[in-house]
Amino acid sequence: MNRRAFLRAGGVAIALPFLEGLPSRSAWAADSPPVFSLYIVAACGVVGKKFFPDATGPLTTDGLAAMTDKATHVLAPHAKNLLFIRGINFPMGGPTNCGHAQGLCQSLTARPAQGGGSTASAGGVSADVLIAQLVNEGGAEPLTLYAGNRRNGYIAERISFKGGGAGQVRSADDNPYTLYSKLVGLAESGGSSSGGNSGAQLAEELIRSRKSANDFVREELNSLMRMSALSSADKKRLQQHFDAIRDAEVTMGEMAGTCSQAGLSTSELDALKSGFAFKTNGMIEDVAKLHLELVALAFACNFNRVATLQHGDGTDGTRYSVPANATLGWPFHHISHRVQSDAATGNNPTAEQAHAEIDVLRMQTLLHGLDQFKARDLFDKSIIMWTNHVSDGPSHSFRNVPTIIAGSGGGYLKQGAFIDAGDVTNNRLFNGLIAAAVRDKTEWTENFGEGKGSGPIDGMLA
Repeated sequence: MNRRAFLRAGGVAIALPFLEGLPSRSAWAADSPPVFSLYIVAACGVVGKKFFPDATGPLTTDGLAAMTDKATHVLAPHAKNLLFIRGINFPMGGPTNCGHAQGLCQSLTARPAQGGGSTASAGGVSADVLIAQLVNEGGAEPLTLYAGNRRNGYIAERISFKGGGAGQVRSADDNPYTLYSKLVGLAESGGSSSGGNSGAQLAEELIRSRKSANDFVREELNSLMRMSALSSADKKRLQQHFDAIRDAEVTMGEMAGTCSQAGLSTSELDALKSGFAFKTNGMIEDVAKLHLELVALAFACNFNRVATLQHGDGTDGTRYSVPANATLGWPFHHISHRVQSDAATGNNPTAEQAHAEIDVLRMQTLLHGLDQFKARDLFDKSIIMWTNHVSDGPSHSFRNVPTIIAGSGGGYLKQGAFIDAGDVTNNRLFNGLIAAAVRDKTEWTENFGEGKGSGPIDGMLA
């Protein structure tokens, strides 16, 4: 049964979060919380020696924070909810074509890629699609998001697949407005919205009047907040929920103000509705953060139980303003190759240092997302996986691909630890993650993808 409840007024419908005091209007039943899954795939590898701790073992806030030479030290505030895993390989032994494209195609399918470059395809269904079919009402498709330049003319989105072969990749939304509009009921369904105004008209009114979607339901919200059945925790949860919606609106407005297409300024509404004029000046991190905020909101109101976020692409042209790149001024793809080329590889030490600094930035973006999940009490009922489409920039290696998991998946997964998977293929990673994600609906006993061995990774379960 779909338990999603809404506040409705003036054509706006805002989904509500979990409310223990009002079971009939809560996003889910208190005795049957769902497990939500977010899969993040970043681009161009990491600087391995400066990414994870040097040794496996327990993760503590103080211990991780002290490792300032490691990119993951910025995640220290959430150490007790983290699982770092090394020793995971993709099914292909190494690239046979463009490693970026082939890595993307393996990252969530755990199957060898087919072809390469701009026509690369997957060997089978991706984990997000499989999980969504099992847990979403009516098998609704997962949220599929993208932070980066989808119009780069080469690889673009390549992580979510309906199946194997050509034409199976699922299109990703690069514009955070798309998900926002669905969460506040601005997206049109069947050509009209509940209040007699089209979604576009309502959105335009919000932009023009500088109002928040919250303003349309303010009276109903205040009435709800006054209900004696709500606990103090419920009221705090509601306030955080609506504050986050407003924060997202402000952020989108700031982003839209810098957008232009072909040298012509666009209105905020057009920029948000039609897509970004993507900037390669580091805007990618702001977009990723906003996507993460909105996914946390979507999960909190049980809008969808599954999402993916592709964070960059193989030929990422972002010019990060990290200290080591001040003299180089190279795009990230060249930095990852350690030479100013999309094809050759080098060993420029300044580029390596710049890559390590970019790793820290990307971990700060992940931290921002984890903060959102923690604020909404989602860690105990979520799986947030972060990985990369290659392990290392210059080599484009598919071996020892870094993996971070936040959240216990309903108490199923180990937390506060750094483990070595033992040189296994990522099918075993997904066997564990799928089992955690679908437990309230079914028991997962199959072997996902292709690879060596079956069952979950030893040591990843609680």
